[in-house]
Amino acid sequence: MPSLDLENPKPSFFQRKQIAVMGVVPVGKYMKPGWKEPILHYMFLCPRHGYVVDYPHGYSQRLTCPKCREEKNK
Repeated sequence: MPSLDLENPKPSFFQRKQIAVMGVVPVGKYMKPGWKEPILHYMFLCPRHGYVVDYPHGYSQRLTCPKCREEKNK
């Protein structure tokens, strides 16, 4: 499994360039407790929190900043 700090990701030069062009970059499959299998996670740039990592949510497969989501739920 890839080694990446999911809370505070530090993108490489190449990843920063990919995000600038494509908007997102896949960073690997990760698994949380209770999940049946690993899910592909993506790194992207949140205008408020900088680089973040998240996985696609719901039928629309949307990516949302986990830090923004946490602030909204408080």
